[in-house]
Amino acid sequence: MKRAVVLAGGGSKGAYEAGYMRALKELGIDYQIVTGTSIGALNGCLLAQNDQQAMEDLWENLDISKVFAGGFSPDFNFDLDTMLDQSNLVVSFFKSYLKEKGADITPLKELIRGLLKEDQLLSSPIDFGLCTVHYPSLKPLLITKSEMEKEYIFDYLIASASCFPVFPTHNFQNQSFIDGGYYDNVPVDLALDMGADEVIVVDMHEEATHKHYLNRPHIIYTTPYVDLGGFMDFSKDALQRNMRIGYQTAMKYFGNLVGVQYTFEQFETPLFHEFYKEVLYLERYMRSLLRNDSAGNLVYKYMESHKEQPLDEKDYLYVTLDWLGQLLTKDPSYVYQFDIFVDDLLKDFEEYMDPDFQMLSLRLADDISRTFSNISKKGIIGRFLHAMLYPEEEKMDISKFLTLFSKEVIQAKLLYMLFQEKNNLKQEKE
Repeated sequence: MKRAVVLAGGGSKGAYEAGYMRALKELGIDYQIVTGTSIGALNGCLLAQNDQQAMEDLWENLDISKVFAGGFSPDFNFDLDTMLDQSNLVVSFFKSYLKEKGADITPLKELIRGLLKEDQLLSSPIDFGLCTVHYPSLKPLLITKSEMEKEYIFDYLIASASCFPVFPTHNFQNQSFIDGGYYDNVPVDLALDMGADEVIVVDMHEEATHKHYLNRPHIIYTTPYVDLGGFMDFSKDALQRNMRIGYQTAMKYFGNLVGVQYTFEQFETPLFHEFYKEVLYLERYMRSLLRNDSAGNLVYKYMESHKEQPLDEKDYLYVTLDWLGQLLTKDPSYVYQFDIFVDDLLKDFEEYMDPDFQMLSLRLADDISRTFSNISKKGIIGRFLHAMLYPEEEKMDISKFLTLFSKEVIQAKLLYMLFQEKNNLKQEKE
């Protein structure tokens, strides 16, 4: 059986692929075919020539000076102040840009030239293919290493990564080429054409580029659950972050890390089943309340957060933890311990667990408009939590708020259950 790894294009986001492949290596997952587009082709070439360490070192040490000449960083998100601060570099950059019909990427070419080992690639048992596009016809070229003349392998790599118009077209053999992403940024079909029986897809878009390959036998289509940022962000922090996310994503698909957007060390808790039952109960109540099978159904909110993919029992807890983590702006690029994550959540909602907390608004349905304008989402969840903890004192009918705040109610319910579980464990120890 031949297994292929398909690596997407995405500029500086290629750091994600370096982290992802490090995880596969640690897990002992091998492959016989690698296909890629743009930066995925560059990463894939290093993998195919059995030089994975060189790929990891590349992303550990890469910076903008190794991509563009002239010292100016064309991230295309800069503001006026940034441009004025670098005015001398801007003038130099755009003079070169007009002359070259694209940015001067001489440093990147030199970097790739130093990493490429043609003989090692051609003799490797790992097959390799890439995608580039003829310019200006936009006719695609899907080519494997056996079809490349040795002296032009370097040119095909540059051609696949020529992100026109940011990068200039790449010209060789009396032909012009641009980035393969103009045709297929995630070359799954090429891998299948090369004889793959099983495919691991490393897409770097949050939404799958090829949705028709989702949930197919022998195709493991993976995407990050976190935005990887801009494709021209070569800052150290961004590259390190994306390497961590790539590693964690692969470990969640194939290894011993768990979670959806946020990543946790493996853990067990009775709340997986108990919380899932609470979700089902709330959905059933809403259907009876609204006399509609779909209106206000939490299923859609969970499905949206799970990229329209089926959820298993544990995913309901993971996704709700994601919502709370996002609300509290926790960094999704680190691996968390469940107990510590829970302690942090409860600490953030500590004021609402105080029996003397003043509820103020949220007592009457008529206050909903005031709620929107005067209370944060955290405040809404906190007030629901307080009402659940002290029902005798507050006597709040939470059902009145379900049509607008079902997501906030279920988050409050999870916090309530986490608080109760923590207290029960504390009492057992005493």
